[in-house]
Amino acid sequence: MSSGSLSAAGAPAASSSTVDDHHHLHHELALAAADVNVISIQDRKDQALLVLKSDLMAKLNKEVKSLDEDSWMFDGPRSRINLISGPGGLRHRRTEISTRDIVPKK
Repeated sequence: MSSGSLSAAGAPAASSSTVDDHHHLHHELALAAADVNVISIQDRKDQALLVLKSDLMAKLNKEVKSLDEDSWMFDGPRSRINLISGPGGLRHRRTEISTRDIVPKK
């Protein structure tokens, strides 16, 4: 036996093909682990988005319910801005209204 064929522990040295196979296997395992990490990262991202979406929908539904409960405040007569924003404005309308009230009915 030559001294180059024995390792420091006294066992035969590994051939280059075995080292290459081991390196290739290690590389494949690393890629598989990376794929699992990518999948788990994507899964965690999807879960986080689902949680955010459900929280947002819950808050939105709560706000809509609150607005529905408060809608009675807005059920009254419409704004009177249309009465004063037409031709002649408020002064013309008041004169017209008071003239109708003063004129005797026939």
